[in-house]
Amino acid sequence: MIIRSYLKNYFFRVFLVNILAFVYLSDTYSFDFGFISIQSLIYSIHIYSLYFFIFFETISAFLSQYGLDFHFYKLILNNIFSLNYDYVAYVLYENISIIYYLIFTTLIIFYLEKKKYGINLKLKSYTINQKFYLFSFIIAFILSNINPSLSHHSLIERIKGATNMWTEIERNSSYDVKYYNQMVKNHFFRNENWFKTLKYTFIYTDSFPAGSKELMHIDDHKYFKNFEKLINQKKFDNIYIIINESYPNFRNQDLKNNLFQKIVQNNESLNIQKFKKKWNRSLTTQGSEMEFFCDKEVDFDEFKEIELNIFLDKNNCWINNIKDKNFVYIHSFKESFFNRSRYKNFFYKSYFWEDLKKFGFSECIQKFSGICDHDIMNNMDMLLDKKNNNFVIFLTVNNHIPVEPITDKQYINCEKNFPLNLSNQFCTIYNNQMFFNESVSNFISRMQKNDLFVLFSDTPPMFSGKRRIHFEDTIDIYFISKI
Repeated sequence: MIIRSYLKNYFFRVFLVNILAFVYLSDTYSFDFGFISIQSLIYSIHIYSLYFFIFFETISAFLSQYGLDFHFYKLILNNIFSLNYDYVAYVLYENISIIYYLIFTTLIIFYLEKKKYGINLKLKSYTINQKFYLFSFIIAFILSNINPSLSHHSLIERIKGATNMWTEIERNSSYDVKYYNQMVKNHFFRNENWFKTLKYTFIYTDSFPAGSKELMHIDDHKYFKNFEKLINQKKFDNIYIIINESYPNFRNQDLKNNLFQKIVQNNESLNIQKFKKKWNRSLTTQGSEMEFFCDKEVDFDEFKEIELNIFLDKNNCWINNIKDKNFVYIHSFKESFFNRSRYKNFFYKSYFWEDLKKFGFSECIQKFSGICDHDIMNNMDMLLDKKNNNFVIFLTVNNHIPVEPITDKQYINCEKNFPLNLSNQFCTIYNNQMFFNESVSNFISRMQKNDLFVLFSDTPPMFSGKRRIHFEDTIDIYFISKI
């Protein structure tokens, strides 16, 4: 009888902690992989361990939503007075469903534990006060699912993903359903957010993730800020600047090293300078371009509105002081995107999607379709009227997520390599970048001794915050020339 009663309590605990997690936490990273918590089968054995892990899961879910790991708590403890408390309040408000998970799961289990999970369903036997409390609780439970976290939307989306019950409109906008299925798996079991966050904390010991850092006002590293100094360090003949859309700066150092080695392979006697740079979280790609052009604080609203040549002259930007180069701008996407047609008055030549099509370059078809970046890299000379004294800025587009494979080459077995095995998108963006880096390597081999090649990303891949835990918080800049 005692064993039977214990087993009843145990299975009720497992059921409740999983069903309430599904209701309130379905948008967290844990539910990207399955439904039933493996860990709940263990900690539900004892009521106190259950309460502890409900609380631990709540804390971890907040971190997970912003692509952070437990290293972040060390930052908080060391910089407690640098916390952005306004943003902390906003985070709590925006993710209030996680707080609801803690409150309702704890209260429901606490109440049912006291009742030995014996539930009286005869409402007529309830007193007026009991009916009032019961209906108040039910109403509060229902209303808690209509919240700023939009947890009810996430719940519905997760059910549709598991049952494939998408509407015709959703199916017709095939990119959303297609890429959702590439990111989310419907396994029966899942690991909880605390388990995954703890795991990533131990795996990624030497870097911070690309999650939100607006919680803290800290800047304890010296990041690269001065393009002018390095580009003007000597009189280079040709200067090639590649702003690589969403370069996958994985925290897995083996993957990161593979990508870099693909650039420098078969190239001997190179002078390579590596730097770390913060990325512009609010302005992303255009912010990256603006920072390159000027290397100082300027007005972005003005930058995006007026002609580039007027803006550079008005702000005395360093690039405007270079008078002896043939400036060429290349972007494999549309010139109307972010009104980049305003660049034309500054550059000697500018090429966008429609211009590049005339050269017979292939197109890479995906959600953000454009000219294939590797094709431009392999045929850069076709776009340059002069062999020497060029200053080329090439903004790529093919790695703008969500991505499609641009090559049949498989540079690695994704299923056997973490974190590529977590998502088809991770695997695709890695293979795409390896393929592009091959073209970069071939281009560098063709460079002259007095040329300079600069490669950096605008941002890390802009996956949702919870998935950016696998990418570094900074971007790498490579200055490469021949010795």
